[in-house]
Amino acid sequence: MSAPETPIVIDQDPSSEKKSKTTNKKDNYVVSSDRRIRDIASSHGINAKLAKTDSDSSLLKRSLLRDKKLREQRQKNLETIIGYSYEYCQDETAGDPDQDWLYRFFDMAQDIHDSSMQKLWSQVLKQEVVTPGSTSLKALKVLKDMTQREAHTFQRAASLACSFGQDSSKKLLIGYKCSGKLTTLYKVDGPHLIQLGNFKLPYSSLLLLIELGLLLGTELESGEIDTEVALPLAYQGKHLTLLPTQKGARLIYYRFSPTGAELCKLLGNKPNNAYYDQVAALLSQRFIVQTDATSSIHHAV
Repeated sequence: MSAPETPIVIDQDPSSEKKSKTTNKKDNYVVSSDRRIRDIASSHGINAKLAKTDSDSSLLKRSLLRDKKLREQRQKNLETIIGYSYEYCQDETAGDPDQDWLYRFFDMAQDIHDSSMQKLWSQVLKQEVVTPGSTSLKALKVLKDMTQREAHTFQRAASLACSFGQDSSKKLLIGYKCSGKLTTLYKVDGPHLIQLGNFKLPYSSLLLLIELGLLLGTELESGEIDTEVALPLAYQGKHLTLLPTQKGARLIYYRFSPTGAELCKLLGNKPNNAYYDQVAALLSQRFIVQTDATSSIHHAV
């Protein structure tokens, strides 16, 4: 499945935005709980018990009205997603998506209300039209069950995803360690780790992604890296090669699940440059790091 030309950005949850973005009116950002319940009830057509006067309509009529509003909103959601998907198309050769897949897609997508999530779902549809079978129903279900906060956490992790060696699976590289030399009685050097919390991905976020089934639950080590043949590493469209300066060097990482890897591809390449720089600096302690620009980074420690 090819990655989207333009990365999809899942907006930060509105609750985390600075209050400076609101107006100075107190009621715009300080709302009592009872008022919030009334607003929610009114918007969903279930406020009859909260009205100051008894409703003239029957229970059945109110139920039908609520169903009508829900159907209209679902129709609007689907039309919005179709509109975004059409805009993403660039006259690529199209396939013929499976009809059962389309039915399940629309059944789930109709309940997606957030604009940034709708854009992500529209990208799913576009990819399925271009390459039928590119997104599994399991990935759709995981995506549907994600809250906006969870999706934003996953996007932060996806922006750190890389692959290395001949294995194209998506990984979250967190550091390295080396077997010791004879002079150190083979004491293990490391592990030397990147603090993912510096990139808004603390351990609690990793646990969340593991619970969602997007990240495998075990910290892994690569095999010993050859000191004669450089190891290729691809990160969000950037490419490096790693050549250890001593034997016994291994990379430490988490692996994205197959479903997590599918969703990573949908988000496109959106590198975190600060993470990239820190990875290159950390690895240069025990590796000769060759970058796209053919320059080498290495310093002895």
